[in-house]
Order: sequence, then structure tokens, then C-alpha cells
Amino acid sequence: MAHESIRQQLIGAWELIEYVAYLPDDPSNKVHPMGPNATGIIMYTPDGYMSAQLLKPNQAAFDTAQGTANEWAQVGKKFIGYTGQFYLDERGDEKGRPILIHHMRNASLPSLRGDKQRRLVGFSNESDGKYLVLGVEGTVAIGTERRVLQLRWRRLPYNDKTTPQENL
Repeated sequence: MAHESIRQQLIGAWELIEYVAYLPDDPSNKVHPMGPNATGIIMYTPDGYMSAQLLKPNQAAFDTAQGTANEWAQVGKKFIGYTGQFYLDERGDEKGRPILIHHMRNASLPSLRGDKQRRLVGFSNESDGKYLVLGVEGTVAIGTERRVLQLRWRRLPYNDKTTPQENL
């Protein structure tokens, strides 16, 4: 098989496997910013757009037409979504790392709208599928500590079904 470009490898849908923040000098010291069971999907399209949604699970269902302010507040606290263009320079930076930029044209968090953020990107093939690892450059504040963010995604299978399957 010929070597696929990074763009070719990115294209498609990926499910969130793990979202962690670890100490820069101790990768085994992990916390889960959205809890250990966070779920999500990130998609990259061939025409240069992307969309990411992350959810902290276990919110109680409620009637959206009659939801309370607290119920709606919980929706906002447990969900992050953004979408827009992505830009990729496979030549990389001075360290040879590819430059992947997410342009957050629309976002659930107002502070992210219009933002452009670099993602560190890597791939691995494992016995249960292909994985995409995304991170941010440097560290971010998590509580009182500076931590490195890393999100691990597994490629979702190609969906060519014409009707929904029962076991979703």
C-alpha cells in the first residue's frame, strides 16, 4: 500500500476514546477534564472542513420545551462543540511536526468562536483499528496545574447503510 498523506489519513469520522490532561513531566499522572467516560466524534471532510463534539455523559433526559434553567445549564456544562475549516501543512514546523489548525467558525463556547488553534497530530495502527491522537501545543491550566491535553480517537467504520441499524 502506498504511503497516505496526513490529509488522506485524517478524512473521515473518529470516535473519542480518551480525553486526558497529564503533567508535562509525568504522563502517567492523568486527569479527565470531561470525566473518564466522555464521548464524542470528530469529522474531517475532503473539502477542508471539520466538526468536533464532546459530551460528558449521564445527563438526565428532560422535555426540551419545558426544560428548567438548571437543566439547560447542565447541557452547556456537559457539551463542547465546534466546526469550521481545517488547515494542514504536512511539511511541518522546525521540529518536523505537521501543522494542523482548527478554525472554530462556530462553537458552543463563545470564547472559541472565530479562534484558530493548532493541533499536534499523530496516528497509530493497533489491533482494534486506526487511531488519531490530537493535542495542543504547550500546556493549559486545569485547576491549579499546567497540564498537557491529549485526545485519542478511533476511526469509525465507513457507513454505507440506507437505514439505521437497531444496535446503535
